[in-house]
Amino acid sequence: MSERKDLLATSPDEIGFIKKNIVKHVDADVVPEDKNKFIQVIRPLLVELIGTTLFVLIGLWGACSNGGVIAAALSFGLALMVLAASFGHISGVHFNPAVTIGVLIAGEIQAVMTILYVVMQLLGGIAAGGILRLLLSTHTYNACKGGATLLTHYPAFNTTGANGVIQLVPADDVRIWQGILIEFIVTFVLVTVIIMVALDTKSKTGLAPILIGFTLAVNILAVGAYTGGSLNPARSLGPAIFSNHWENHFVYWIGPLVGAIVAGFLYRTVWAHHDRRLFVKRTAPTAVKG
Repeated sequence: MSERKDLLATSPDEIGFIKKNIVKHVDADVVPEDKNKFIQVIRPLLVELIGTTLFVLIGLWGACSNGGVIAAALSFGLALMVLAASFGHISGVHFNPAVTIGVLIAGEIQAVMTILYVVMQLLGGIAAGGILRLLLSTHTYNACKGGATLLTHYPAFNTTGANGVIQLVPADDVRIWQGILIEFIVTFVLVTVIIMVALDTKSKTGLAPILIGFTLAVNILAVGAYTGGSLNPARSLGPAIFSNHWENHFVYWIGPLVGAIVAGFLYRTVWAHHDRRLFVKRTAPTAVKG
């Protein structure tokens, strides 16, 4: 009670002096380097460049290890999990132009940084493709086609019918529209999970790196046998350049980018908490009449 009386008895000048000291104390707690351009711009871009290179390279090593889809899925998924846990606080660890576009639409990154992020990610994917070519033997590299993502081709083969008659099963391929839809769906799932567990004000969690890494791994396990499971234009670009496999390469741009755009838009219009939702805002509670 005595402290309250002392406060009431304080003159306006003294109150102003106290407020200034409080503000100075708060400012002193702010680390000066947090306002530095290196911290705000250069450091996140370096994480996206180096991180994308390591992420794609580790995944490509797995894809070329004769371990099939399982090795590729675990290599990409676990690499993303570890890197996200280590550097997520710096750049968000997108490592994927599609993810960055989705985060832009979700309202969590500025347009200029989006462009810079995408450039760094593409350069990282190209660097990973080049390093893979340098470090693998020619035989191994050619066997896995440099880790390029391609729509699966099913060659023709002979089969024996019920009456013992040999029948020819014609060759078949995963169609372009099928590949685009497959990449669209899995990228939509990945970007939605990233936004919900890492960015949303209500559902974000400290387990985000684990959830995101496993989401990527599960998606590659699910569709790797059909499209190679890219979900990432940067992951597909580097191998395509160095292995010169460009067949239907646009599939790995259209599918992931459109999937990310839809995921970001759906978040802003439906899934987001009211503080980030577009169009449909939270309505004020109706007063209850007594």
